[in-house]
Amino acid sequence: MKPHHTRSRAYTLAVSLTATILAFGLSGAPAQAAPVDTTAKQATVYVGLGDSYAAGTGGGASAPPCFQSAAAYPTLLGGTNLGCFGATTTDVAVVATNNAALLGSASDISLTVGGNDVGTGAVTAACVPDPLGAACAAAVESTRTALTQLPAKIAGLVAYLRSLAPTADIAVTGYPRLFTVTNTMPPQQQALAATFNSMADALNAAIAAGSRAAGARFVDVTQRFLDHGIGSDKPWINFDGNVLNPENFHPNAAGYNNGYRTAVNAALKR
Repeated sequence: MKPHHTRSRAYTLAVSLTATILAFGLSGAPAQAAPVDTTAKQATVYVGLGDSYAAGTGGGASAPPCFQSAAAYPTLLGGTNLGCFGATTTDVAVVATNNAALLGSASDISLTVGGNDVGTGAVTAACVPDPLGAACAAAVESTRTALTQLPAKIAGLVAYLRSLAPTADIAVTGYPRLFTVTNTMPPQQQALAATFNSMADALNAAIAAGSRAAGARFVDVTQRFLDHGIGSDKPWINFDGNVLNPENFHPNAAGYNNGYRTAVNAALKR
């Protein structure tokens, strides 16, 4: 390995992260943030940010546009749930900016985001009807391309959140594998399971890389959801085959409580 190649890659990553942070900073952040009085912050203030997995979609009664439910893990942990269905890293940055005063007093922040950045919804729409079809293959390939850009987006978002909440501990979660493959599964569902589980692993790897590059703790929920995916005897993931149902491919109440709540609770030592 030639040393100048390593320096070149490091410089490229640094430039990418800087550009991402600047983009978030210019998307509506206050020009002059009020100084944080760290000596006055005594009580624990926990804020949950992210997409539908942070919002608790699929965990019970919810309504558009954000589809938040009472089973959301930030709510179960006594925090403020700012998660919203469909949110990307850019959307989360805007939400954070709009809630800068709250984040300025936060001692703990959790973040679940990244799936919408890489087009998981498009994969669902293309692959559920025909897991082996050309449309599914094209959607998966598009996601793989987008995954190469995700680590910098995650790292940039974490850096921006840290600028708004300089004294907060930040934990970034991954996503579960959606299926538990069994011998009784029809061949078409086995193909769908292989596609989605592989995509979850790749998505988690990209999120973990971005989190660690920004010095945030990555919370892997894969092991907690093992044997509780779609196809298991006790699934923690919703699936009725209807691609228009927003609850599909999201945890149910048991998944949020036993999977996400316990994992984030341990990471934040709450």
